Amino acid sequence: MNTSKRELATKASILYYEENNNQDEIALKLGISRSYVSQLLSYARSHNIVRIVVNVEDFYSHLIKKEIEFSKYFPEVKQFYFMKSESLEDTKKHIGKFAAPLLVNLIRKANIITVDPGSSVEKVIRELKHNSFSNCQGKKIIPLGGGIDNINVRLHSSDFVRKLGQILNCEYYFLNAPILIENCSLRNALLKEKNAQEIINLWNNTDLAILGMGNVSKDSTLFSSCSNSMIKKIKKSKAVGEIGINFFDKKSNYLPILEKYRVTIPLKKLKKINTKVVIAFGEQKALALTSILRTNLIDILISDSITAHEMEKYLNN
Repeated sequence: MNTSKRELATKASILYYEENNNQDEIALKLGISRSYVSQLLSYARSHNIVRIVVNVEDFYSHLIKKEIEFSKYFPEVKQFYFMKSESLEDTKKHIGKFAAPLLVNLIRKANIITVDPGSSVEKVIRELKHNSFSNCQGKKIIPLGGGIDNINVRLHSSDFVRKLGQILNCEYYFLNAPILIENCSLRNALLKEKNAQEIINLWNNTDLAILGMGNVSKDSTLFSSCSNSMIKKIKKSKAVGEIGINFFDKKSNYLPILEKYRVTIPLKKLKKINTKVVIAFGEQKALALTSILRTNLIDILISDSITAHEMEKYLNN
């Protein structure tokens, strides 16, 4: 009886799913009752005759299933967004347009927004449009820290906050300093200046941070701001990545490597910010991202499919 039922369930499934017959039509064609057709279709699903697949990935620009999977691994993270990408160059070209709409509502809700001077953040800010924001005059845009400015790289926080402030038509503040200062006395004196103190006080009430994330390699943007002695300290450590010049090893342990040199928001204050959005991608950042995700420093991650697949290698380690 089971064999004949399986065959009948197979026929009913073909008529229903492939030939688009309704259950009354199937009942008539097979000479059975409508209620029995319903039982056969349920039987087909439960006995693997029919497999229903929700095909969402071909329609959306991001990987919804992958985002749900990562949410199970990192339940403290509010949201993952993985853009479909064919290559690193593809991601570099399109990540700004992908991420910008995701940030609009977050920016509208925030009062004080701090911005990290990273290349990924720059791509997103470039895609934000003035007409997406109205009545934003009461907001404040502040830097997460000083800037990266040398012969090879120029990513200064002043440029970022100015651009975003102009888009929102609101107040913005500068922190006129490098992100790292090797002379500790000079760094400490600078942080006592009126301009720096104003930023430091605003950090206490920041409710949205837009951040990049760096890996630890000779090709990283961060290294272009480091002195040789700083680079040696980083290389001697077990650091795999950094966020806001806060370093972490592959086991998600915080490493206070450049504490006395950096001109950025302190880690304790960064943790207190309600929403921290990180835009980061690249296979070389997969280990660092996986590690930092476990620290609860990331509330929303915007990345790409290539990075997500690479990160899966580290999820169970």
